[in-house]
Amino acid sequence: MKDTTKRLLILFLLVQIGVYAQSDSKWHVGIEYSIDKLSTDNGQRNDYLVTEGNVNGYAVKLNKTNYSVGVNTQYDIREKLRVSSGLLYANKDFTGTYSCATCDFIGTFPGYSPEHIKQRFLVIPFAVDYSLLSGHFKPILKAGLNHNIEIKNDLKTHSNGYFLEGFVGALITYKLLERSDVGIGYNHQFALSELYKTDTFKFRTNSIYVQVTYKLK
Repeated sequence: MKDTTKRLLILFLLVQIGVYAQSDSKWHVGIEYSIDKLSTDNGQRNDYLVTEGNVNGYAVKLNKTNYSVGVNTQYDIREKLRVSSGLLYANKDFTGTYSCATCDFIGTFPGYSPEHIKQRFLVIPFAVDYSLLSGHFKPILKAGLNHNIEIKNDLKTHSNGYFLEGFVGALITYKLLERSDVGIGYNHQFALSELYKTDTFKFRTNSIYVQVTYKLK
């Protein structure tokens, strides 16, 4: 009788642990896709990037539509407070026209053609999310940092290979299923360090993104 009671008690405890583990999950995983528009730190879409000396470099037009895509993970600290991270692939391409003010163009073609400058990064974000409401419909405020690790750059010889961004934004999510949410959001990202060795040129990025997340059991 005592053995049976012990077995029932152990079974009861195991069931309770299982139920608790399922109902108390704090982890979420998801996918994210954004459309990104670049500008410079003065808010303009045109600028000049020095790559040689004090005058030679590229006339920059930030006229490309860029994107980022990847996975994210989120952890609930409290009901309305969450931290998140992930891994994204992003490009920050632009049109550049080389300008050589110190070159002697006498007898040569006077100038250079516009080029598509390709820049690709692995991005590791870290953010703090605060939900203004609880329930199925949640407006969320976000702030954090993006670590941008360069994996391709047509201006590689002038690049540091890494730069840090800060960002602030807002997200609206809606619960579709018991454990799934879909959301649309906006982030404003601003470079905190220089990507280029030769200039203090800094990117700003306005992003509109969608994400789908799933709460783990």
